[in-house]
Amino acid sequence: MTEAQSQPEAGVGQETLGNQSASGNHWSVIIQAQASGTANTLALVNIHEKELLPAHEVAPAVVEAARKAWVRADGDGKPISTAEEVRDVLMRGNGLGVVAGHDGSGRYAAAVRALLLVDRERCQGAAPLWLGRITPDWDPPDVTLLPVQPNCGYVLDARGETVDWSKEMPAKLAGHGRLLAKVGSCLIVIVGEDGWPTTGPEAGVATHARSAAPRRLVRSHLELLHKCVGLVERLQPEYEVKEGEQDLTHLITDGMHPKDAADLARLLAGAAGSEKLLAAAVERFTGWRDYVSGFFARTADRPDDRALLLSAVLLDGASPAQVNQAARDLLEEKVDTSVRNALSGMDLGSRLRDCGAKVADNKVTFTHRPGYPYAVLRHIWTELGEAQDPIRRWLARITSDGQVGAPRLGTIADLLAKLAAEHNDSTVLPSPTRGNDAVTALSRGEPAARMLSAAAQHPVLGAGIRKQLRDNWAPSRDPEIARVAALVCQGTFAAKFPGQALVRLRHVLGRDTDDPANKEAGRALRALVREHGKLAQTWAAVTDWIGLTGQTGTGPNAANRVRAGRRAFLALADITADPYPVELLLNAATHDKSVTDELVACWSATVSHVEYARVCEDTLTAWAEASVEGHLPADQVLQLIEKVVNGRIGLDPVAAVVVGRDTATESKAMREFRRRLIDRRFSPARPEQP
Repeated sequence: MTEAQSQPEAGVGQETLGNQSASGNHWSVIIQAQASGTANTLALVNIHEKELLPAHEVAPAVVEAARKAWVRADGDGKPISTAEEVRDVLMRGNGLGVVAGHDGSGRYAAAVRALLLVDRERCQGAAPLWLGRITPDWDPPDVTLLPVQPNCGYVLDARGETVDWSKEMPAKLAGHGRLLAKVGSCLIVIVGEDGWPTTGPEAGVATHARSAAPRRLVRSHLELLHKCVGLVERLQPEYEVKEGEQDLTHLITDGMHPKDAADLARLLAGAAGSEKLLAAAVERFTGWRDYVSGFFARTADRPDDRALLLSAVLLDGASPAQVNQAARDLLEEKVDTSVRNALSGMDLGSRLRDCGAKVADNKVTFTHRPGYPYAVLRHIWTELGEAQDPIRRWLARITSDGQVGAPRLGTIADLLAKLAAEHNDSTVLPSPTRGNDAVTALSRGEPAARMLSAAAQHPVLGAGIRKQLRDNWAPSRDPEIARVAALVCQGTFAAKFPGQALVRLRHVLGRDTDDPANKEAGRALRALVREHGKLAQTWAAVTDWIGLTGQTGTGPNAANRVRAGRRAFLALADITADPYPVELLLNAATHDKSVTDELVACWSATVSHVEYARVCEDTLTAWAEASVEGHLPADQVLQLIEKVVNGRIGLDPVAAVVVGRDTATESKAMREFRRRLIDRRFSPARPEQP
C-alpha cells in the first residue's frame, strides 16, 4: 500500500506518483496501485512517471528543539555559528548548503536550524518553507531523482554515501541547488568530516559543524523545551545529593552525543516529581549500565554465574533447567549430575534472581527490565572482548535446528543487529565470505536477513551494509547467500529503500543459476507492488532490465541484466502467487496502449527462451483460464495473448496454448479460451453456394 507522505501538493502542470511529482508529464496516463486488506482496489497514479526520492517531513520535535532550545556554545565556551553560516550560503541564492562533520557534531540539528533561519529571512509574503528529509534511495546516485517542489527546505543525509560518489557529484548537486533556488527552495547536504571538496568552485558552500556543550544542551532542553527548571541544579557534578534523592550528577559526560543529551532531558522531564520514576528513568537512560557493571564486579571469580546471566538474557522465556544447560554448554563443561553437586551451593532460582531475572511458572524472563538483555550483551561484547569468538560458536550451537535457541533466533538477531549499529561494528553481523565452518542458523536465512535489514537502514553503518548486500550477497552463486539478499528486500528495508532493493533483486535474478533465491526475489518484487505501492518503479525497472529501453549494453553484465528482467517479468506475471500486479498492469493498459505494447514485448522477450518455456506455458495458461473464469478481463487478455502467439506457433509454450498438449486432462476453461482464440483468428467458413 502506498505510504502517505507529507509532501506539499504538486503545482499546476505537475502530476503526482506516491506523493512525489515530476513536471511536464502531461503525456502520461495515471494508474495507482492500492491494496486494501485482501481486496484489490485501483486508484490513480502515473505508471510511466520517474519516481523521485521520498521526502518525509522533519519531525515536529526536532523543529521545536531547533527553534526554542538552540545551544550557541561548544564545550570550551566558544560560539557555534554553523546554522548562521549555512543560512548565509543559502541566502546568496545558491540553493545548496553543506554541513560537514564527525558523528555527534550536531549536523542534522544545525541543518534544520539553518532552514528555520532561512525561512525567517525570506521575502515578506513568501510561503513558509516545508521542511523535508530526503531518503537517499538511489543506486547509483542521480541528482535527477531529487525532488523539486516550490517553497521546500530539504535535508539530504549523505554521510557514508559520499565514498561511492563520482567526482562530478558535487558540481551536479550545485546545479540542482540553483534549480531549487528558482522555485524558492533549497537543499542542505550532510556529509562526513572529509566528504566534500575543500578546493574548487563547490568548496564555498560547505560549513563544518561543531558539537554543542552537552551540559548546556541538557539544560537548554530542560528549561526551554520541557519547562523543567528544578532538575538542572541536580545534574551539576558539585551538587550534594540529599537522602532519598536519586543521584543525577553522573549522567552528563564530556563528549556525550547530542541525541543522548536530548533523550536524557526528555526522560528526566517526564519523571520529574517522583524519585521512583527518576530512578527508573536513570536506569532506562544508562541502559542498566550501573546495574550490569555491579553484577560483573561482584562475579569476577564466578564465571558460571556470568555464563548463566548471558544464557538467561538470550533465552528469555526458557525454563531454568534449559538456561542452566546452555550456560554449561557456553563454558564447555559437562553437567555434574551427582547428588552432592545438586545439594551444594545456591539453588538455581536464587542464582537466576541474583542475575536480575524473574523466575515464575518454570520460565526465566526479563520483561520487567526493558533493555536489560541488550545491556548484558553489550557489556560482555565491549568489556570482555576475548569472549566474542567463543560466544559466536556457542550461539551457533544453541540456535541450530532442534536446540533451545532455535525458537528465539529472531530475538537474538535483533540484539546482535543493535549491537552492530551502536558500535559501528559490522563484524557482529553475518558475512557472505566466511567459510562453511562459520555458516550457522544466525548467518543465513531469516535471522541473517533480519540483522542485515536493520543494519542497512542505520544512518552510519547502513551505506557499507547496503554496498555489501549489492556486491557480495545478491550476486553470490551460493543460493543460501543470495537468498538472504532477497529476504532483506522483502521487509522494512524495501519500504524505506525500494530503489536500492530493486538493484539488489536484479543481482539475485541475474545469476546464471535457478534456485530458491530466485523465488524469494520474485516474492520481494510482488511485495513491492502489493505492500509498498511501487508498481511504477518496479515496472520501470523490469522493462529496463529486459531491454525495452535499449540500454542493456553488451557482455556478461548485459546478459545478467536481461536474464534478471525475464525472471522478474515472470514473477510479476505469476497470478497463482499473487494476481494483484497483473490486475494493475492490465488496468493500466486500458488507459495507455504503451503498457499493452510493453506487456507483449516482455512476453516476446521471454517466451522464445527454452530456459523459461515451462514457466511461460504455465503462466499463459493461468492467464487464459482466469480470463474465462472472470478473474481477469476476458477480451483484453484474449487480444493480448493473440499478439503474443502471433507468428510464434513453433514455440513450445505457444503451441501448448494454441493447439493444446493433453486436451483430455486440461481444464474446461482452457479449452474455452482456445476456442475463443481460434474464432478470433479464423473467420467462420462460409457455406458452399449451390
